[in-house]
Amino acid sequence: MDLPDAYAVADDFAPPDARWARFDTEESAVYALAGELYLEDRGQGVSVYTPLIGESYASVDVTVDVRHVQGSVNNWIGVICRQQDEQNYYLLAISADGYHLILKVIDGEATPLAGPEYSEEIRSGKAENGLRARCKGSTLSMWVNDELIATASDRALHDAGDVALFADAVQRGEIVVVAFDNFVLVEP
Repeated sequence: MDLPDAYAVADDFAPPDARWARFDTEESAVYALAGELYLEDRGQGVSVYTPLIGESYASVDVTVDVRHVQGSVNNWIGVICRQQDEQNYYLLAISADGYHLILKVIDGEATPLAGPEYSEEIRSGKAENGLRARCKGSTLSMWVNDELIATASDRALHDAGDVALFADAVQRGEIVVVAFDNFVLVEP
């Protein structure tokens, strides 16, 4: 993994940094396997995310490799930034069926800031995608495979917050398993 000079956190998940929350419940699981970090949504209508525990950032530039492993391609795979709690955060995500989304969640109410929209740059199915998510000032930007695919401006969440990896099977009753690798976080 090539690292930028000023990275704050880098993880190739072999083994994963101990700061990633890992768990196994009826609704979801986060676990390490063969040098990747897996997030599993088990179809209970609840998304799964794993924060980088003990770290808080107002501005981040995250790159991570993501791939759909199994389950529904109608899903969201991405990065959360400025998470204050489970009800307040930004999500920058792609789906295994080729869509992207920048979402604001305030007091549990989700508002799309960009998308959902189909993007030719996203490799669909089980192909790996390079995802880059930047939250800097009021600007939220997302790249896939080195192509800028979405940008939005919003000032609702400006305080430092958690950074997390995220997965969700959109339809209740559907499962999704996704894998993350080569995580790098820099402060822009």
